Amino acid sequence: MKRRDVLAALGGLPVAAALGSGARAQEAYPSRLVKILVPFGPGGSTDIISRLIGKQLETVTGKPFVIENKPGATGMIGTTQVKNAPADGYTILLGSTSTLAANYSLYKTMTYEPSDFTTVAVNGTIGNFMLVKQDAPYKTVKEFVEYAKKQPKPLFSGYGNASSRVPAALFEVTTGVKFEEVAYRDAVASIQDLNAGRVDCVFPDQVVGESYVRSGYVRALAVTSKERSALFPDIPAVAETYPEYVIISYSCFSVRRETPDDIKKKLNRLIMDAIYEPAVLERVKQLGFLPPPKDWTIEQCDAFVAKEREDWTKYIKLAKIEAQ
Repeated sequence: MKRRDVLAALGGLPVAAALGSGARAQEAYPSRLVKILVPFGPGGSTDIISRLIGKQLETVTGKPFVIENKPGATGMIGTTQVKNAPADGYTILLGSTSTLAANYSLYKTMTYEPSDFTTVAVNGTIGNFMLVKQDAPYKTVKEFVEYAKKQPKPLFSGYGNASSRVPAALFEVTTGVKFEEVAYRDAVASIQDLNAGRVDCVFPDQVVGESYVRSGYVRALAVTSKERSALFPDIPAVAETYPEYVIISYSCFSVRRETPDDIKKKLNRLIMDAIYEPAVLERVKQLGFLPPPKDWTIEQCDAFVAKEREDWTKYIKLAKIEAQ
């Protein structure tokens, strides 16, 4: 081989090596621990669903998916932490109606914008419960409304995040009752105070409320979805009494928008496949979530979240909640 041919061959080696290294790097994701940041406390729907799917992701990838709870400011503290993390796919936001839809219309000053994130997977949609104390004198939505309107002062409504606050406010506008809002660190704390008699009703999502309803700790008067929940067929929908009242929420996995496209696509497939793993899917449905089609793309997931933000902006306006 001539000298110049040898040099040419040797000169091509670093390029080939670099290309090979890049390909391996892309294939390797995830190559280390991945953090799923849940911007609410343990025990809530976002926490439960993240642990369920995170465990399956560990099984498939062989890498740890660690859940970190960072509650506060209706999810803004934890969401902002993800916004400020490197855009490398190793810090994932467990997004929700509160953080990516409702907060946008509830607060004048935000520490992040929904557009800072790309939603790579939607876990599913779910209705909320309308919960009251187990020994409350009213047994139906109609009786509750009649009772509330006879009281000299507003009843107390507790909430732990935006997705449990807005349904209560919309209920006020729809039925004509008056509530005095009581804010809690999370939905679980609001349910505990409901049981103690410190508030009269709460509207948590069904994942949070399920065990409390089944155990008899509190009583569900209704669900906020258009139709009854398949898990609780004996609990009527508010819409059966007030047809115009329908409101649902969702949870999703999101990353910083600047995250490389190949990592976004990898996460989309990993997470959607994890949701549809038979044991996981069964549990997701047991929790009351209705998952989207398995083949949903990033574009479809992102469009869904954008549409929900539009819908919740309308709900908040209808509920006459002023931005703080």
